[in-house]
Amino acid sequence: MRFGRALLILAAYASTTSPALADPVRNEIVARRVLDELLGQGRFEVMGELYDPAFVFHGDDRDYSVAEVEANMRMLRAAFPDLMVRLERSVAAGDLVSVQWSAVGTNSVRVGGFPGTGRRVTFGGMAFVRLRDGRMVEEWAAQDSLSLLRQLGLLPAARAD
Repeated sequence: MRFGRALLILAAYASTTSPALADPVRNEIVARRVLDELLGQGRFEVMGELYDPAFVFHGDDRDYSVAEVEANMRMLRAAFPDLMVRLERSVAAGDLVSVQWSAVGTNSVRVGGFPGTGRRVTFGGMAFVRLRDGRMVEEWAAQDSLSLLRQLGLLPAARAD
């Protein structure tokens, strides 16, 4: 079953605009491309293919536009030039896709008020995205920022009491 699903995803990846694809499969491919191409490779020229212009990221403090999300991704790529992102698991149903991801990279550049520490870190997170017509329109996400800041040496390590 896994081999058959892998073949389906590979075939669908080659043509993400095919109307014959089931929406959940096509949507899952779009979510994978965000991790692979945008975050993993820094290929920002594909933003228009993957994100609807009216995209909204629902953050803890407010909603963010697609331009703000792109700026944040560019900052992350600049801070971690060797960033490698891995999709750990994903589930797609209807117009929603959930992904769990992990990343590893070296913080070698000063960006956004944070020093370039030279430290190699591992961090991860999860996201729920809603898609329409093969493009992301909404996202809700969480990442392990506390662990990331500790690994960078910007917060004290956790105490073992």
